[in-house]
Amino acid sequence: MQLVRNFLLLSAVCALLSACDKGAAPSATATAAQEAVSSTASVSQAKGASEPEVAVEADIVTAPGLQNMELFSLLADSYGRIDPAKDGWDSEAFSAAANGQLQRLAKYFEDMAAEAFPDGLASDQFVSSELRPAEQSTVFDDGSLKVTRAVISGSALVHKGIAGIDAALSGYLAALGEGAVHPHLKLKLFKVDANRTEVIAQATAEQGGGRVQLDANWVCAWDTSTAGGSDPLLVSIDVLKHSETRYSGSSESNSLFQDCTEAVLGKTDSYRQQLLHSTDYWRLRIQRDIGLDVVANHGLAVGDVNGDLLDDLYICQQGGLPNRLYIQQPDGSLRDATDSSGTGWLDYCASALFVDFDNDGDRDLAVGQESRLLLMENDGTGKFQLSFGISSRSQTFSIAAADYDADGDVDLFACGYNPFGGSVRRGAMGQPMPYHDAQNGGPNMLLRNDGNWEFNDATEESGLEHNNNRYAFAAAFEDYDNDGNIDLYVANDYGRNNLYRQDNGKFTDVADELGVEDMSSGMSVSWADVNHDGFMDLYVSNMFSAAGNRITYQRQFKDDLNENTRQIFQRHARGNSLFMSDTKGGFKDMSVAAGVTMGRWAWSSRFVDFNNDGWEDIVVANGFISTEDNSDL
Repeated sequence: MQLVRNFLLLSAVCALLSACDKGAAPSATATAAQEAVSSTASVSQAKGASEPEVAVEADIVTAPGLQNMELFSLLADSYGRIDPAKDGWDSEAFSAAANGQLQRLAKYFEDMAAEAFPDGLASDQFVSSELRPAEQSTVFDDGSLKVTRAVISGSALVHKGIAGIDAALSGYLAALGEGAVHPHLKLKLFKVDANRTEVIAQATAEQGGGRVQLDANWVCAWDTSTAGGSDPLLVSIDVLKHSETRYSGSSESNSLFQDCTEAVLGKTDSYRQQLLHSTDYWRLRIQRDIGLDVVANHGLAVGDVNGDLLDDLYICQQGGLPNRLYIQQPDGSLRDATDSSGTGWLDYCASALFVDFDNDGDRDLAVGQESRLLLMENDGTGKFQLSFGISSRSQTFSIAAADYDADGDVDLFACGYNPFGGSVRRGAMGQPMPYHDAQNGGPNMLLRNDGNWEFNDATEESGLEHNNNRYAFAAAFEDYDNDGNIDLYVANDYGRNNLYRQDNGKFTDVADELGVEDMSSGMSVSWADVNHDGFMDLYVSNMFSAAGNRITYQRQFKDDLNENTRQIFQRHARGNSLFMSDTKGGFKDMSVAAGVTMGRWAWSSRFVDFNNDGWEDIVVANGFISTEDNSDL
């Protein structure tokens, strides 16, 4: 992710610098960069008309001393790699062209009733079977939610030519059901092999009192022989997988979940004046050096802070914006109690937990700031005072709590991400080194609770200093081997994860030994007994990268590496992981078999039985900074 951020920034800088020749008009790339800056400055207007417009200078001004400036070697090399065709990546140039055609196809699907099939999209020789296979079996049905999967058995090619693709799409639209409204089709190209691409297709619509979703994998073949540099023509679609989810809602709702944010928070001034505004809105008003960042990795805490048996909400914020504590009212709405609670920290905060640290029966508050861990004592009514603080040694994105030493006091583990200071080796653009197996991250820290608000750093003495140099995003305590000792799994960005097995107060990293290092971009971890065998299973969220799935399988990708290292890069792009306990203290990777890898850019995940049937389901929160081209999300 750091690499992605560097690339986006580099692209804009290169475009601006390329336009700095004295008297020269901005290049097309520079103009695009200027438009991107202008779009960023005014993005809040697209989300809310109440936000004032921000004027952006129409012309790119050449700063003194930059006339006729040549790019230094690193910048020049990276600038030359922006265009895949010029950089020798014909597969990516083809992917971009094919993806453009797929987006045209998706748009036509949504407007079929009013539009004619677009020219230059499909070949006269197009062929396909039915996009919705006829033979399907039910895999889940609780009366309101029904899931079916298709049996793929080499169906006949019944659709041919331009009329055929139109008929195939009409049949796919009909599969959404009679009276379906707001049909939407998203096509995600994530693999390429010569002139064939594998595509994830997801069609959704509202229907009656509910919703329907079609999920499929297609293989699309393309004709690339068209003259004049035209876009490739779609030749065929083969259906690899197909499933359907149908929800029959009540008369009041057509969704399984309803957004109740406005009903719960809408009457609070801080929600309207602070939380509703985008990061871009605040970037134009608050200095970056007080902790405001483009990417906001921020958490929240839920717990009853005033003893009324209703859960309350604490929200972490960027630097310069106060954290917020909201107290739940009997009617379910939330009241802003930030000022009276004393919890409105203005520092950059990324994580928080409600935990009873002093065993007095109420929930205290742990707050992870960029450079500190703060522990606040609750007086039982939701009013807090700072009782302990310590330097966290690195940027803390998440914290976890458990009584690891079984002394009756809850202890705290802080995940270290970016290290402090300039002593740690980094790459030329500041990215982790090496990218696929980074070992220059900030150290984690275990705080042992010794009672009476005395906490001591027990990282080294407990064994957690081993392999403590990675980019930790999240951690979760759990006794995975049922030996009575609480163990710890740490999900790390840019490489290997840790599974620390505890033996009477001492931790040993056994992730490699048990096959759960899961080398990828770990961002969250959750434990649950998925198959009810009495042993806990493990789910880790990573990034499913369409670009990564395409590029890392090309022969020219890092052709000087051995095959094992190439496979590690390929694993980085695969997505999320499910490790099932073998009931003997080990794990089996069931990720692909269980169909749980594609969670997009998955920042967070959680096991939760959302339909109360006794089986743990998985909820994944995903996304990134979105632009018009969001094909890799």
